[in-house]
Amino acid sequence: MLLKSSLLILFICNLFSKTLNEVSILFVLGLILNFIYNKNLYKSIKKIKFFLIFYLTTCLVQLFYVQEGEVLFKIYKIYITKEGMVNFGISFLRIFNLLFLSWVVNSQKLFNGRFAGYQQVVENVMDLVPEVFKLFKKKMKIKWFFRHILNQIKVKI
Repeated sequence: MLLKSSLLILFICNLFSKTLNEVSILFVLGLILNFIYNKNLYKSIKKIKFFLIFYLTTCLVQLFYVQEGEVLFKIYKIYITKEGMVNFGISFLRIFNLLFLSWVVNSQKLFNGRFAGYQQVVENVMDLVPEVFKLFKKKMKIKWFFRHILNQIKVKI
């Protein structure tokens, strides 16, 4: 029960933290919790390498989007600002904090009843992320793409 309460507090703090220092402290706490409670940490990290690349590109777009504030670098006509770097760091660490919390919840099997089924579906979707990139390379029609993904989820459940 104490673990559930502390994870809930970390989740709420993650949502409402505004500075890079606060989010960094939560990141370290999430990492420590994973080292303590998650026996499959290495396996979980291997699963998200494609997700990491995808999310890193979206954060880089956010980095180039913020053009106001103290300019650190200029690449052609695009400015990299201090505020953009801080926003990039906060959003990137915030997503990883949520991932770390979800890994602890999964490894300790804290969800019982109805939510346990959703936990399995989320794990299956995370496993299928690399397959999505392969299907995009094949330029599959969107209808067949969704059918294929849904069939894979049904097979895993």
